[in-house]
Amino acid sequence: MSLFTTPEPISVRVEAGAGSVRLSATERTDTAVQVRPDDATCDADVWAAEHVRVDFRDGRLTVSTPKRSRHRGGSVQIDIALPSRSRLHATLGSADLRAEGEYGDVRLAVAGGDAAIDAVIGKLKAASGSGSIAVQTVQGYAGIATSSGSVRVETLEGELRFKAASGSLSIDTLRGTVKSRTASGSVILEAGVRGVVDAHTSSGEVAVGVPEGTAVKFDITTGSGVVTNRLQPADGPEGDDETLVLHVRSGSGDVHIHRDPAAAPAT
Repeated sequence: MSLFTTPEPISVRVEAGAGSVRLSATERTDTAVQVRPDDATCDADVWAAEHVRVDFRDGRLTVSTPKRSRHRGGSVQIDIALPSRSRLHATLGSADLRAEGEYGDVRLAVAGGDAAIDAVIGKLKAASGSGSIAVQTVQGYAGIATSSGSVRVETLEGELRFKAASGSLSIDTLRGTVKSRTASGSVILEAGVRGVVDAHTSSGEVAVGVPEGTAVKFDITTGSGVVTNRLQPADGPEGDDETLVLHVRSGSGDVHIHRDPAAAPAT
């Protein structure tokens, strides 16, 4: 195990081909890195673990697995314990990433692996091929692009820009702004408490749940898609009502708007 003194948040760069990367960000004054082979009985995994590069200087930690060749592949497990609100830059092949805790700015490049992050308080920039991306909380700006991978955000309190071919986007709770552009990918919003939804899709589905206490302003246009609106007409916001603005453009995709009684608009 490698141990470094880090009294403040650091910058971490991880490059992993195959295996798994686990980060745990907590209130601590050091950073620990542990590398293990995925399978201790596999020569390729053992070789890969022995050749992982770990370097720390000037507040920057770099952890990278060796490049694959025809003769050696290898899958490793990388565990990093680091200070909360550190910055993260990860490039993944088929490796999976799990980042627990709170992070500052985050950049992700995911090919076929899956990535899951607890909370991003700074900027998030992510790109995915077929791998999925899941974030519990986004407080700042996020830009996510995917080919066929799925993206899930549990709570969006900032701004999200999403681009996809067939990849889908799902948001549990929105208290911010989301702008999406998809070909056949769907956009599912469970509870739009307040903010703006600007969704353009060729054939993807758009579904928005609206909690009690939130008024909605519509601007929906579709070609051959079906629009289903299960909200009751109203004159406008009343009292302390939150407001959700919907701009939806769809070619052949269906649009569904419904009241979500299970969601509450409380902050």
